[in-house]
Amino acid sequence: MQAAPARRTVLNALFPPWTAAVRWRWLAVAVACFAGAAVLALIAIADPRWSVDVALDRAIQSVNWGPLTALFPVYRWLGGPGGGIYMQAGAIIVVLLLNRRAWLLAIAATAGGVWYSLIVNLVNRPRPSVADMIRISEHPGATSFPSGHVIFITISFGLVMLCAGYRYLPRRAIPIGWAVVAAIMLTAAISRVYVGAHWPTDVLASIFIAVGWLALVSSIRWISERAFDRDAP
Repeated sequence: MQAAPARRTVLNALFPPWTAAVRWRWLAVAVACFAGAAVLALIAIADPRWSVDVALDRAIQSVNWGPLTALFPVYRWLGGPGGGIYMQAGAIIVVLLLNRRAWLLAIAATAGGVWYSLIVNLVNRPRPSVADMIRISEHPGATSFPSGHVIFITISFGLVMLCAGYRYLPRRAIPIGWAVVAAIMLTAAISRVYVGAHWPTDVLASIFIAVGWLALVSSIRWISERAFDRDAP
């Protein structure tokens, strides 16, 4: 007779009470991001070597990025098959250690990586060629749109900020935390164009996909409410 109440206690500890409530601003951000990614995907399908992309490619590669280039191999490893799984596992471990109530948001956010596998085969965009770029120093396989590196890096660092930063950072420091995440995301995107692995629209669409997914799962209060609660045990 004690089994059912005990089971309910465990379930209540793991899962928050169901609610259909959403954060409408976060949902609006998600819709806007997905719309932007869809427009860029249509451009990539219609004109894989879009002249604007070629011009932006050359402009990015002509800039001397100085000490930032030292980070580019790190991003290559972090977002790739070698380091990507460790980065994602590390992000989840950090969340569980610092905010175990955010486990549901961590799983939901990490699941956003599946969009890469779905979209890359749907768009099937060829990689930039030597004729398009100033240089190509990395020759990855598969197709170009979107950038898995940028998607996985953005989701992983954004997840840590959502689940740990929101709970532990002083409220005035939260914009600083997001600025750090944005800097990592943007420099990772630049690195993928700089080495010749992606077109600028590839990495921009990847940012839209990752940010849109994080905003979507965070907008669902049943998933994210406990993660953002500073007073939850």
